[in-house]
Amino acid sequence: MKTAILITARLKSTKLPKKVIKPIKGRPMICHMIDRLKLAQRPETIIICTSPLKQDDPLADLAELESVECFRGDPDDVLLRLTQAAERWGIDTVVSCTADNPFVDPEYIDYLVDFHHHYNNDFSRCLGLPMGAFAYVISRTAMVRACQIKDTLDTEIWGGYFTQTGLFSWGEMPVSKNVYWPELRLAVDTPEDFSLVQKIFDELYVPDHVFPLRSIVELCRNRPELTTINAEVEQKDARPISIKEEYQEVSAEQFIG
Repeated sequence: MKTAILITARLKSTKLPKKVIKPIKGRPMICHMIDRLKLAQRPETIIICTSPLKQDDPLADLAELESVECFRGDPDDVLLRLTQAAERWGIDTVVSCTADNPFVDPEYIDYLVDFHHHYNNDFSRCLGLPMGAFAYVISRTAMVRACQIKDTLDTEIWGGYFTQTGLFSWGEMPVSKNVYWPELRLAVDTPEDFSLVQKIFDELYVPDHVFPLRSIVELCRNRPELTTINAEVEQKDARPISIKEEYQEVSAEQFIG
């Protein structure tokens, strides 16, 4: 069973242009993320999954510099892009995260992969980590199936295909109290979000050292004024999933059954 981390990354952001490569302590934000992800033990490979558009060329260049793989696929159909990357590298278990979540925790990646395999899930996620600190784990066979049933090319938000259709087995893994804080926003979508991330690095960063998620949570608990930096940022609602008509009755029967 081959496991890999797939990082969804594009440079099309308008709220915070080129946010994933904005520098923090002299390194692009995504590179700090890769430093963190390399500490995970279960995955064997890290792949940046971006588009073939010229605007995303810097991400391919960074992948080479950081000694990780790069896949360039559909610009808008994220689920298809991830699935094709998994197929190309022969990945059985995908750990999916996005490049605007720089604090995805490697320890909980390993826990979640073990949880996923233990319960033989199609899809697994954590319950209670800060927003922007978690990843999803998905079986490639389930990703292929989700691509078959979806009825849209816009799959920027795709988790609902696994949790809302009744066609997949899925589970949620609880997390320990020292990192449980689902209201804490560590995702980066706006200048305010990026400002908080910068403040956290100012407090915790040491060159050639990755500070753990528990240190971030402890810092924010001890310094509650930090959490006010992006407290007014509203998370955008996910678009409803859309499945092909021939699968809708099957989905309904699953729920009834």
